[in-house]
Amino acid sequence: MTEIDSLPTRRNSLRLYGYDYSTSGCYFITIVTQGRVCRFGEVQDGEIVHNAAGKMVETVFQQMLTAFPGLMDVAHVVMPNHVHLLLHNDGATSLTDAVRWFKSKTTNKYIHGVKEQGWPRFENRLWQTRFYDVIIRNAVAHQYVVAYIQNNPFRWTFDRLNAFADLASADEIGKELNLINW
Repeated sequence: MTEIDSLPTRRNSLRLYGYDYSTSGCYFITIVTQGRVCRFGEVQDGEIVHNAAGKMVETVFQQMLTAFPGLMDVAHVVMPNHVHLLLHNDGATSLTDAVRWFKSKTTNKYIHGVKEQGWPRFENRLWQTRFYDVIIRNAVAHQYVVAYIQNNPFRWTFDRLNAFADLASADEIGKELNLINW
């Protein structure tokens, strides 16, 4: 084994190479729990019913908007194992810094919930290391994402992030997403 072979490999970034995520614009973000474990409630009859952890995530999201006043909530939903956010950034905030802050605060508060309220423990981390983002570039994509977020609880049975999803239908929804000219 050479010295180069022993160096840790770096994952490819999901961020658009060379793009400044503090640029003014609208961003669709998805943050997923580690292992896609449902920790924040459940969906009943197309409605999200948050448990105490889900309510905490919602509260921390609102606090993030105060901590990063350059961000405006366009639409969001806290699902059982992920969060979708459509945020408008006025250009004064690093989106990556805001997401890092959100993940850190929710993780710390979740740990307190484990210790003080008996919430289920997690291994290693609450959230996946990375997050998914789409830069919204036109009105069609903006309208689609708003509707997607608003309808996400209703479509939970078809959601790829749901371990019990109808994946054949989820594939059709994925095709819809690919047709959007982001």
